[in-house]
Amino acid sequence: MSQVIRVARLDAIESMLQEQKVVSTHEIVDVLKVSGATARRDLDDLVAEGRVVRVHGGAKLPENAEEDPSSLDAEVTEGSTPHEAAEVDEPFHEVLTRNSALKRTLARAAAALVADGETLFLDIGTTTYELARCLLDRPLTVVTNSLGVVDVLSASQRGKLVVLGGEYNREYRCTQGRSVQEELRELHIDRAFLGCAGITELGIVRDNDARQAAIKRAAAECSGETTVLADSSKIPGIGAYTALELASVDRLVIDRPLPTALARLCADASTEVLVP
Repeated sequence: MSQVIRVARLDAIESMLQEQKVVSTHEIVDVLKVSGATARRDLDDLVAEGRVVRVHGGAKLPENAEEDPSSLDAEVTEGSTPHEAAEVDEPFHEVLTRNSALKRTLARAAAALVADGETLFLDIGTTTYELARCLLDRPLTVVTNSLGVVDVLSASQRGKLVVLGGEYNREYRCTQGRSVQEELRELHIDRAFLGCAGITELGIVRDNDARQAAIKRAAAECSGETTVLADSSKIPGIGAYTALELASVDRLVIDRPLPTALARLCADASTEVLVP
């Protein structure tokens, strides 16, 4: 019986995708009345069968599916309240191993931009975690609110680590709140490396959490250069909150060329697009 129920759930998720083209983990939990862990396992099973493609916080149909390509830009958060959108993101430890080789490629490209002696801000997220691993034992000052980054760089014998204090978020493994923003604004940072939950076709860098979106803005304001790290599953991605506009970012590091409209927007804004 349990196998029959599982098959029915997978078919139901695929039906949701046929209608919406992009679906969030939260929507699956809400519609099918299952736990977040069950929803994520079901998506992983659908990926293994080649029926869906994972995006940050949910899934979309494969590019070769019979669909209107423009519909892939549909908002995952359509119809959701801000509170619901904030719950979509997945626990750090579950995301860490997903697309890990791709994240390391992006991280190595970002690390090559850094000169010894610089002061950096590393955002929360699994790609910036991989960037921290690339920077281990380099003579740098790293400012962060990510405890994953702290775990990595606390072992460094050459670098300095500045940990921003605030309210602890267990799911994201980070600190957050107004105190993090205030501490950031007292610093001068050479380069900020930011993650994101998505980038819309209009060039809006998205986040699932208003507090993290505010921290991204504060980091960009006090940095000489801002780089966003994102794999292509983040286009359009998810996120109810605007963190930044891509036009205000100096560089985007991504694994494949951008869609035409977004590439044109970056070119017009002189935002460098780096594809390793």
